[in-house]
Amino acid sequence: MLDFFGHYAAWGALFLRLGAGITLTVHGHPKLFGPQPGPKGFAQYLKSLGIGGPETMAYVVAIAEFVGGICLIVGFLTRLAALVIAIEFLVIILKVKWSKGFLMSGGGWEWDWALLTMAISLLLTGPGRLSLDNVIHTGL
Repeated sequence: MLDFFGHYAAWGALFLRLGAGITLTVHGHPKLFGPQPGPKGFAQYLKSLGIGGPETMAYVVAIAEFVGGICLIVGFLTRLAALVIAIEFLVIILKVKWSKGFLMSGGGWEWDWALLTMAISLLLTGPGRLSLDNVIHTGL
């Protein structure tokens, strides 16, 4: 029975990319385009956390999530997008949420950990066969 799923291994990276990419795009859109929080509101939040250069970092994070998410969805520049996202979520975990513990119910880093591991998986395995990166690379 389980051997049946082996025939669909090419779909694994696609679902991983879609899960992370859709989530990131949905979370990055309001940070980048508003109206709430928008870049200014997100910068204020980052400033309240003590993040240096909050105005610049607001755009960096918003673009990483929105554009990086779109890149993951279509499988374009997948490893680069995954690297940027992995760095972002590692920083979030270590700088912002570590002291709150793991569980989301306490404001912890459980969800951030899931996205970090998804990004690392894509960084290591690549976009998979069902991706724009693969089409560009193989000329299909």
